[in-house]
Amino acid sequence: MAIFTDPICGMRVDPDDAVASAQREGQRYWFCSDLCRAAFDADPEPTADRLSEEVMARRSGTTVERIRRLVAAGVVEPEEDGSFARRDVLRARVTAYLAGMGIEAEDLGRGLESGHLTLGYIEDAGRQQPRSSMTHAEVGDEIGIPAETVQRLYVAFGLRRPAPNEPVREEDLPILRALAIMAEAGVGEDGLLRMARVLGESTRRIAQYLPHHFHTAVEVAFRQRGLGDNQAYEAAIRDVGVRVGHSGEDLIGWLFRRHSEVFMTAHQVDHVEAALENAGIRRRPLRRPEAAAFADVSGYTRLTEESGDEAAADVALRFAELVGEVATRHRGSIVKLLGDGAFLHFADPGDAVRASLDLADRAPAEGLPPTHIGVNAGPMLYDQGDYFGRTVNIAARIAAHAASGRVYVGESVVGVGREDGFTLREVGAFELKGIAEPMTLFQATRA
Repeated sequence: MAIFTDPICGMRVDPDDAVASAQREGQRYWFCSDLCRAAFDADPEPTADRLSEEVMARRSGTTVERIRRLVAAGVVEPEEDGSFARRDVLRARVTAYLAGMGIEAEDLGRGLESGHLTLGYIEDAGRQQPRSSMTHAEVGDEIGIPAETVQRLYVAFGLRRPAPNEPVREEDLPILRALAIMAEAGVGEDGLLRMARVLGESTRRIAQYLPHHFHTAVEVAFRQRGLGDNQAYEAAIRDVGVRVGHSGEDLIGWLFRRHSEVFMTAHQVDHVEAALENAGIRRRPLRRPEAAAFADVSGYTRLTEESGDEAAADVALRFAELVGEVATRHRGSIVKLLGDGAFLHFADPGDAVRASLDLADRAPAEGLPPTHIGVNAGPMLYDQGDYFGRTVNIAARIAAHAASGRVYVGESVVGVGREDGFTLREVGAFELKGIAEPMTLFQATRA
């Protein structure tokens, strides 16, 4: 698919991503926002390649005086006739944003003149997201969700709380209307907020990580070629970022679908079993108690003090990779990574013990510090991507008592799972923090 240039702001636009289009004198134009489309309709010469000082100020949302100040600073450069390039609209918008952060036009001009600063990569930040004609309060009235709840949903998603009279982004409208369908089906405000918090926190972490990964894994190759920081960034965008395109969004969508297959199929099987039981055809199989496992790396704090943060971060990364591999092999899942530790969930306590023994054996073999691991079985409450309850708390306390390189389990694990490949030996009664009565613990060893 060909890439076109927005005739108003100069942004390169993929027609599939264009917000609007228009046809004039046999030619079709594509726009990055409704604002640019509106400016196109109002401009008597919409296809002109150059912009006057007055038009430049109007389209960038600033004043002629501000444009002249940018010219004097060398941030934008007009032709001899005083006209500007269309891309200068975005640059003027961005400099206004930077000024709000205390970075003035004169500082930018000196940075550009020195050769250390380029602004091409940040011009996209001047894009104005298309807004609908409806405010958040009006959309709330339309979909039957109070404006205050709409605001709370934005906050739960990890986004800025919008004002009730603020126009809604065009891209937000279908999402808000989808939430309304859930509400109409009986999903209460609390249920909507829980879902929003899980999606918001998970997606925020991904969005936060991707620029970090680009800087530390992609840009570094260009910096190693001798390019300055800004030049390396622009080269990385040109040679990698542009060619990769929307692969980040595609990757997230693909990975979500792959994980959804597993969890949605399990959920559907639950409904099949419930239907057969309700019909008196087949009783649902008794469910074994679930298991929680906590694994910690020994001496992580000392490692940080002695070897530094980078060495500790490397240990944490390699430990996380090992935990993920072991958990998947034994039908478990990572609930949380805790830097120097991990919280895992297993449907079968026997799988939890076997995975823990694998982890305890493999950590030193792969150059990692020894682990101490605690496993407990019993009922758990699952909500918002996490597991809660006494079973989880006790597993964490058991891990704190496990000796380096050992796997300790609670009495609740004994006899409830397939004890294939391991044996349990009683090691004594222990007082666990926050637990009223001493608890008998067992050490798991390979059979």
